[in-house]
Amino acid sequence: MATEVLEGLLEEDDEVVQVWYLLGWLFYLQLDKPETTEDAESIRKSARTHLTKAKKLYVKLHCEDPPMLEHTEQLLGELGGELVADDDDEEAGPSVDDIGDDFIQSSEDEEEDEAMEH
Repeated sequence: MATEVLEGLLEEDDEVVQVWYLLGWLFYLQLDKPETTEDAESIRKSARTHLTKAKKLYVKLHCEDPPMLEHTEQLLGELGGELVADDDDEEAGPSVDDIGDDFIQSSEDEEEDEAMEH
């Protein structure tokens, strides 16, 4: 149920760090369930994928939630580190490598840049 809600949120906006983080944590927690022993490797990979994307988005979007980043890094450490993106991996979801290209500078940002120049 929680997975469906969070995946629905990702469909609406895939640039929300907290959603990626919560999905990664959710998959991590599912590893402890006895009924997941057969799918443990795919669940571990899903957890690493979502947590890796959360960390990348955190950096790119300049989020300010150090405890979330710290917990993300802790979970990734326990799972074997960040997952390196494979071009063939369709399950990983949208790439965040070029996320900066999707942002348009707002007039507020332009005003701040001009103020800093003076």
